[in-house]
Amino acid sequence: MPSSRGRHLLLWALGRLRRVRVSGPSMLPTLQPGETVLVDPRAAPRAGDLVLAQHPHQDLLVIKRVSRIDPHGVELLGDNPAQSTDSRHYGPLPLERLRGRVVCTFL
Repeated sequence: MPSSRGRHLLLWALGRLRRVRVSGPSMLPTLQPGETVLVDPRAAPRAGDLVLAQHPHQDLLVIKRVSRIDPHGVELLGDNPAQSTDSRHYGPLPLERLRGRVVCTFL
């Protein structure tokens, strides 16, 4: 049976997961700039998960941690508050702005 990482790499090779490179310090120490993550666009996020989301005011994808989900939207926070623009600045995001849940990281 393949390892979890091996299974995720296989799913990426089959086009079921999306590969995204981290840029910027907003998720330090969890994610390093230049690190690569795999995102499952079908996975339902829960509080505490890392997600890929569309920024509400820019043509930009961001990786943040889900702080809270309610019927009105999802609150996203960076792990490095001093270096993160997140829901503390732009409020909760509509759920349709989520692009998937981070399922694997690698350098």
